[in-house]
Amino acid sequence: MYRHQVETTVAVASAQLFAAKSRIADWPQWDAELEAIGIDVPLQAGAAFWLKPRGGPKVAMRIEALVAPHTFVDIARLPLAQFRTRSEFLPADSGTLVRETFEVFGPLAWLWNRLLVRKMAAGAVEEIHQFAAFVARQS
Repeated sequence: MYRHQVETTVAVASAQLFAAKSRIADWPQWDAELEAIGIDVPLQAGAAFWLKPRGGPKVAMRIEALVAPHTFVDIARLPLAQFRTRSEFLPADSGTLVRETFEVFGPLAWLWNRLLVRKMAAGAVEEIHQFAAFVARQS
């Protein structure tokens, strides 16, 4: 398994961040790398959805865990690997500490780490701040 973790603090309440993250259909509004998302079931652990990165194929996804208002975990099925993203929204003195943990595992984890996961982790702090700015504008 390969694991990467980033943390940054934003000036938006954890409950607001969790609520926005839970609106899966809205993800392309704050994540420029996403072209489309589809979810037709209630938001709950085990719910399946898909996302389509810009220039890429659809990826089957599943919500692994939801613990309002602090934790949102999803998992992507990749060829011969799985990719888990854990988003944690933790109250802090100056707003919310956002911790993103990326894990990839399976026979081709090494390849997906090299092609995808390391790049996502490297850009995660900037994406978190874009997400927080989007949430702040919605308030």
